[in-house]
Amino acid sequence: MDEDLTLPIPPTSSSTVPAPPIPPNPEKDALLHQLAATLHSLRIRTRNQNDGSLQGLQAQRTAMLSALEALKSDLASLSSLSAMLSSNTQILQSSLRQADTVIESSSKLEPPAIDELLVAPTVVGNQLYDLVAEERALGDAIFVLGRAVERGKVAPGTFAKMTRSLAREWFLKKALVKKIGKGMGLAP
Repeated sequence: MDEDLTLPIPPTSSSTVPAPPIPPNPEKDALLHQLAATLHSLRIRTRNQNDGSLQGLQAQRTAMLSALEALKSDLASLSSLSAMLSSNTQILQSSLRQADTVIESSSKLEPPAIDELLVAPTVVGNQLYDLVAEERALGDAIFVLGRAVERGKVAPGTFAKMTRSLAREWFLKKALVKKIGKGMGLAP
């Protein structure tokens, strides 16, 4: 009893027996399998979503590229339009300056007679203008004579004599106007 109770431990380098394997844990394996299945389904779902959005993104990319080409084309046409507008603006400003010069110089000139401005393209047309003006003037003269008789400024005998003479001339002018108009193809 008095002896030492220490037992000798065999040296470890001399033992060639491997340690026993760790027994498999069924709960751990089930959890790992379930985790792998969940991660796999998440990856598949994410991939499907990405594939679905890739088609839309590809369509957007194609649309944006075609819009970019259209914008480049529009930019080119707008730049040429801008150059043309700037050229037209310069021409317009030059023409306005010339018009201002003509207006300033024309204010010093005497106005032309109205008969020189209203000219028909043919001699017969000028004759028709003159006849129509004379015919209308005769009609106005007869009207004014009638007003003068009503106000007592012209005697009835004078009115009758003047009206007869003016009416005869008025009728001849009207007939001549109709004849010229028919000859020019203006009257039926």
